[in-house]
Amino acid sequence: MQSGIERTSLEILSPAGNAECARAALNAGADAIYLGYGQFSARASAENFDGEGMKSIIDEAHFYGAKVYVAMNTLVKDSELKDFVAALLFVWSLGADAIIIQDIFLGKAIKKSYPKIVLHLSTQAGVCNVNGALLAKEYGFSRVILARETPLAEIGKIAEIIETEVFVQGALCTCFSGQCYFSSFVGGQSGNRGRCKQPCRKKYAYDRTPISKDGAEKAADVHSKNYALSLSDLSVGEDISALIKAGVTSFKIEGRMRRKEYVAAATEYYAKILSGVSDAEKTLALSDLKRAYNRGNYTKGLAFLQDKRLLSPYVQGHIGEHAGTVKVIGGKYFVESGYAFSAGDAFKIVRDKEEI
Repeated sequence: MQSGIERTSLEILSPAGNAECARAALNAGADAIYLGYGQFSARASAENFDGEGMKSIIDEAHFYGAKVYVAMNTLVKDSELKDFVAALLFVWSLGADAIIIQDIFLGKAIKKSYPKIVLHLSTQAGVCNVNGALLAKEYGFSRVILARETPLAEIGKIAEIIETEVFVQGALCTCFSGQCYFSSFVGGQSGNRGRCKQPCRKKYAYDRTPISKDGAEKAADVHSKNYALSLSDLSVGEDISALIKAGVTSFKIEGRMRRKEYVAAATEYYAKILSGVSDAEKTLALSDLKRAYNRGNYTKGLAFLQDKRLLSPYVQGHIGEHAGTVKVIGGKYFVESGYAFSAGDAFKIVRDKEEI
């Protein structure tokens, strides 16, 4: 048994796309949850919360000693400012512990007019260096949620300036945090307005026309379709101690669009890591998490400069956990497996890394 990590200043922050997910996170050991409100949430397709539902969850979380952060982190148009401020004041009146916004200059104006409101700067703001952290602090933000592209060395420098929140689990975007216009261009739906259609998760075909030394084109080399822009899910549980050493305060799990089973499994995995359970228990918790959601590979992302498993070009969505190998014997199909199947288990068959 390993000794537990001091938890008094550390936080597991879990997603709550709806009330069921919020309760799953709290029951699994989350120190805080984050959820969206109304039209200003960067996950417009999530259920999000109305006033009554949010008040109920905030009260429930506070009863268990957990905090609630409300995401209002889309870019706000000038024509929406009045409605945005009204919504922000309403959410704050419900007892939210902090409000997450994207526009750093809007945050400056809010703090000037309403200094008691606690603001966290969204990852969509793209803060990834000391200068960004200094500006956020100057403008009154209590915490920055770092861009997923921030290197570990830079995280340590930022954590000396301002309270720091880092994503440790969940989906990665193929573009830089808050700077993707792919969905806007190909579908007319902006990720910065909470309506990303995830074109990076689609299958793409591409061809390459080699050029000879004399400049003449050779025959086109046509490649089959794959998910060429789809990134693996982030998972840095094995390196959580490095983030703690760097001074990170909050460990954030992405997934307001995912099921309660995933929220519970991811929260429990990180709660066990920070509690110092045995390696066997951590392995079991990771196995549960993989069954809940994974794209076939996990990556440590760019914080640890690991890019070998960054892409997941053969799997677009949840692939599950490896359960066995299909064998053909005497014209019949068998599954060679040591996996403990249960009634109701679903499965996928994969050949040469692609689903069939």
